[in-house]
Amino acid sequence: RVRGPAGTALALLLPWLLAACVSVPPSATSPVSAVRGDPPFELSGRLAVRDGERSLTASLRWQLDGAGDRLSLSGPLGLGAAEIERHPGGVVFRDGRGERRAPDAQSLMIEALGFALPLDGLRYWVRGQAGPGGRSEAVARDERGRLVAFAEDGWAVTIPVYSADPLAALPRRLEVEARGLRVRLLIDAWLQPPVGGANGS
Repeated sequence: RVRGPAGTALALLLPWLLAACVSVPPSATSPVSAVRGDPPFELSGRLAVRDGERSLTASLRWQLDGAGDRLSLSGPLGLGAAEIERHPGGVVFRDGRGERRAPDAQSLMIEALGFALPLDGLRYWVRGQAGPGGRSEAVARDERGRLVAFAEDGWAVTIPVYSADPLAALPRRLEVEARGLRVRLLIDAWLQPPVGGANGS
């Protein structure tokens, strides 16, 4: 019996995995190449967060490159607009109340938003990848070889919808859940797709 965060994530994934095993038909479609490594990207989309009885939504724009990343949020989060900027020297959170700094994003988001997105894993998950280090469990793929469900670092991750060709290796919708926090991300546009996303280059 698996205990702890990994066991919780596996339990959350089990019903979805059983359904996926039944519903995915065989296909002659050629495999889609996954994104490899940690390439830069820029996306825009919409975020929905459920934390217990509280539900929040926001529009977002996320830019990531070798120097760090910037996540801009706008909408009814109770903050107007907010921005999280991460770089090797630390993290900066900006909103209408000013600027705050901390060594990590988790503590800043909990203080400002009341919840924390798993940004370290999410940066890979939005590219249709599991995180590095082989920590993923209960991995399921669709008939084209793309990740559709897995558990990682206590989070249950599902990718129910991918983009249409030619960006078929990149998620269109992503859902993550752990410890009563459920996050849904709908990607409206890949403004800078990760290199090697759709064609495996």
